[in-house]
Amino acid sequence: MKIPFIFPSALKRLGVAGIGCCLGMSMAFATPEEDHAQGQREFQRGDLMSSMTFSRKAAQAGYAPSQAWMGDILDKAEEDVEAVTWYQKAADQGNADGEFGLGQMYMKGEGVKKDEEQGRRYTERAAAKNHVEAVKVMMSAYRQGSMGLPMDHAQADAWETKLIAILPGYIKPMPKNGSKATNGATK
Repeated sequence: MKIPFIFPSALKRLGVAGIGCCLGMSMAFATPEEDHAQGQREFQRGDLMSSMTFSRKAAQAGYAPSQAWMGDILDKAEEDVEAVTWYQKAADQGNADGEFGLGQMYMKGEGVKKDEEQGRRYTERAAAKNHVEAVKVMMSAYRQGSMGLPMDHAQADAWETKLIAILPGYIKPMPKNGSKATNGATK
């Protein structure tokens, strides 16, 4: 078969990829966003190995959502040092999931030296970006006086107000003592 308009000597120099381009064949390469989406689909199908392959490729390409996702998976697998590495990469890009994950690792001392202040700082950054779990953690920390914070019902209520705004259908829990909700006011 002869290929029109291309000289045989030129074919040798182009190689297979060049020939494909000259013939109008597309050589598709997925973007990190596409790899991330494919990784999520594979995970939903129950194929963790394929999910990790696509997710790791996107994470290595610098895609923050995949970096945070890798942190989540590795944290659950107790691969804490590597999880921290991925969370840090995502957090450095301002990704709320990465900030929250890294904050939790600092709070628990998993993969890093335990540091409540650093953990709280990353958690609060994520909460400021409307990360639902981070907002819940900050609300709870002020209610209970944890994470190195004082018990402060006004701050807890402020975080709860934010939670109500970003999470439609959130219902404020009743106090454990059975009394009516006081919205932070004390008797």
